[in-house]
Amino acid sequence: MSVNDQIAVRLSFLHGRLIKQFSSYSEKDLRTQYHPDLSQLGWHLAHIAFIEQYWLREVVLGDNSRTENLHQYFFPERIGKSERGNLQVIADFEQLQDDFSDAEKLWTELSRGRCVHPLLKNAYLGWFLIQHGEQHLETMQMVLYQRALTSVSETDFTAVQFDARCPVLPELLIADGDYVVGSDDILACDNEQPVHKLTLPAFLVATRPVSNAEYLGFMQDGGYRRAEFWTEEGWQWIMDCQHFAPEYWQQNEQGNWFSLSADGSTDLVPDEAVSGLSWYEADAFARYAGCRLPHEHEWESAMKTESRAMASTGQAWEWCSNTFFPYDGFQAFPYERYSTPWFANNHYLLRGSSSFSGDTVRQPSFRNFYQPGKRHVFAGLRLVCDL
Repeated sequence: MSVNDQIAVRLSFLHGRLIKQFSSYSEKDLRTQYHPDLSQLGWHLAHIAFIEQYWLREVVLGDNSRTENLHQYFFPERIGKSERGNLQVIADFEQLQDDFSDAEKLWTELSRGRCVHPLLKNAYLGWFLIQHGEQHLETMQMVLYQRALTSVSETDFTAVQFDARCPVLPELLIADGDYVVGSDDILACDNEQPVHKLTLPAFLVATRPVSNAEYLGFMQDGGYRRAEFWTEEGWQWIMDCQHFAPEYWQQNEQGNWFSLSADGSTDLVPDEAVSGLSWYEADAFARYAGCRLPHEHEWESAMKTESRAMASTGQAWEWCSNTFFPYDGFQAFPYERYSTPWFANNHYLLRGSSSFSGDTVRQPSFRNFYQPGKRHVFAGLRLVCDL
C-alpha cells in the first residue's frame, strides 16, 4: 500500500472512530464545557472537520466555499472557549459526516492527481491532518474524564487497597557526550526542528515512570503538607488550590484510593504510571525522592539511547524541568500559531505520550507543553539524578 493510500485509510479510520464514539452522546454533553481549559466535545469535532476543509480545499485548491464563513468560529484564537458551545453546527452529525467524507475524497483526488502544492510533497499535509485529529481526540478524552469528575460520585466504590512504595531511584547510566535532538521526519512539528547536536554531562535516568504506588508513598509521607519539597510558587499553588491527590484519584468511605475515568470508577494499578499531575506536583515528588525532573534534552537523549526506557513510555506524558523554547533556527510551519505564541517562558515541556495518544506523536522528539498548574493532562513524571 502506498503512503497516500495509508493516509486515506487512516483518515477514514479516524473519522469513523470520532463518529462512532461521540454520536452516542447527548446534545447537552456535546455543548457542555466541563473544564475551563477544555473546549466542548462538539466544538472539537466541528473544528477537526473545519481544519481538514481549510487546508485541503481552501489552502491547496483555493476554494473557500465550505470555510469562508467559519473562520471566526473554528480558528481557536478568534472565539473564546466558553462561547463555543452555543454554535449550532457542533451538534450536527449529518454535516460532520458530509465534511469528513468530502475530506477523504479530496485527499484521494489530490494525492493521485496532478495538483502541485508544497504541502502535498511527501504527503506532508495528510500526515499533518491525521496528527491534528489524533491530538484533538486525546484532548476529547480529557473532556470525558472531566465529565466523569463532575457527574460521578462513588465513594462507596469497593476499591482494591494497595500498598505504598518508596521511590525507585534512577539506575540507567546515560554517559556524557554529544547527542542529537530534534527530528526532520515528515511527522515532526515545527518546534522539533531543526535537528541539532548538543553536549550533555552524564546522568542516571529511571527505567520507567513513577508509579501509582510510589506516588501513594509521597502522599502518605505528607508530601502535600511539607513545604520543603515544593518551590515557592508550587507551595503557593497548593495553598490556593488545596489539591492533595492526583486529578483523577478518588477516595472511598474506607479510605482506599481509586480512579475515575470516562467509563466510571476503576481500581488503580500499583505498577502503572501515575497520571493527572501538575508540573508542581511532579517537581515536588522528584525533590521528595532526592532526584529531579529531566531537562527535555536529557529525556530525549535517554530515550534514543536506552531502548528499555523508551519501551516504558506511553502510559502518561512525562513532565520535564524546562520551559518551552524555540530551537536555534526555528521556523514556524505550516502556520504561525502552532508553536510561536507559547514561547513565553510559562509553559513546561512534557515528553513521551499517554495511553490516549495517537502514534503520530509517539516519537522521542515530540514536544508537548502546558502551564505548570494544569492537572487535566494525562501527565506524570520520570526521575533523573546527577552522578
